[in-house]
Amino acid sequence: MLTPEEAKIGRRSFLKALATLPALGAFGWTAYRERLHERPVQAGIIGSGSEGCVLLEQAPEKAIEFKAIADIRPDSRKNALDVIKKKWGVQAEVYPDDYTKLLERRDLEAVVIAVPLWMHAKVAVDALHAGKHVFCEKTMAYSVEQCQQMATAARNGKVFQIGHQRHSNRLYAQALDTIQKGLIGEVYHVRTLWHRNNDWRRDDQIKALQKAAPRFDPSPWGYPNLEELVNWRLYRKYSQGLPAELASHQLDVTNWFSGTVPMRIEGSGGIYKWKEDGRTIEDHVYLICEYPPGPISPGGLTVTFSSITTNAFDNYYEQFMGTKGTIILSGETDAMLFKEGEAAATEIAVTQSAAGEPVMEASRSRLADAAGTAIQAAQGPTSGLDRLEPYRMELEAFCSAIKFGTPVPCTVRDALSAAVVVIKANEAIRNRQTVELPPDLYRI
Repeated sequence: MLTPEEAKIGRRSFLKALATLPALGAFGWTAYRERLHERPVQAGIIGSGSEGCVLLEQAPEKAIEFKAIADIRPDSRKNALDVIKKKWGVQAEVYPDDYTKLLERRDLEAVVIAVPLWMHAKVAVDALHAGKHVFCEKTMAYSVEQCQQMATAARNGKVFQIGHQRHSNRLYAQALDTIQKGLIGEVYHVRTLWHRNNDWRRDDQIKALQKAAPRFDPSPWGYPNLEELVNWRLYRKYSQGLPAELASHQLDVTNWFSGTVPMRIEGSGGIYKWKEDGRTIEDHVYLICEYPPGPISPGGLTVTFSSITTNAFDNYYEQFMGTKGTIILSGETDAMLFKEGEAAATEIAVTQSAAGEPVMEASRSRLADAAGTAIQAAQGPTSGLDRLEPYRMELEAFCSAIKFGTPVPCTVRDALSAAVVVIKANEAIRNRQTVELPPDLYRI
């Protein structure tokens, strides 16, 4: 665990690296930003719960306009209606019983899907078959077979993007650039974790739903009661648990940065703490993923992940450990750089070698000056980055892909690769065995 002073030094060192290395080009779609405002993409949203409303709230209002909502929950529909009315000044059409009615609308070009995981594939495939461009929240689908179905449906030429928002996060783009340029050397180990101290329940939403609609019955849509509707993440029928909801982000980043995908996985976990509330998915999960040799790891790579619900120490981060140094990406908003062989309280400078490669040089830092005065926050993404900005960026990229054909930041291949690891991780945990991941699993 780093002290606050050491973390400041790590941030300063990362900013120095960015100031020294060649500037990273903008995301491909940002060149079209002004033209996106000429005419907003006409869209509907299917699933307007907590994640759906985050997407609505963060959507670039001049690039996309939401005109319809499909959601079985009365409280979620009301919240979404309020957001749309406030943001776009329109009264969205509501489809409370059947999302396919929304898909029949010819005036809607695109749909954003934020339904529970078990429904991702069905809703996305229906939307693609209806000729809509599709943005679907992560994880891609509940099973590998469903992921393949979605990939097949997406061959119809419509834009299909999965919401792994780190692909639209400038902090991660900068970190990847420094790693690819060899700043921290070869990477053979990545440590990832996501720690919380709560029961992961959303019982306050049950009370709100009961108050808003006392007679609401979710059973026609496959949920026997409000408990399973609201807390669907806790039940195996609907959820792939902590690996899907949390590890999917971090293993996706590892796949992306390493340029390869795991070939085997081991797992452990169980319901350790919350044994009395009826949940059927684990509250503690531990994974070890073995990767083959790749661009940054010529000898192979081992990645660890832990997710616990009884202690929030360390919060969440991805730590890339190279032969020359370490980069830590913390909380999606912070980046730190440390030189191998030096104490964390050592300040780093980055220079160019004779061959033009970035090289770290160390000199003992005064902790009082750790925040740095020569490097302005505006030069790097470690200060003032809004954690929600990537949601806006990924939807902007989605609109650009629809209007100008620019690549989506998270492709079908990216999303399927992350989903395969998540799904097979749960298989490893529940069967108490190492699971092989042959290349066929990742084929689209």
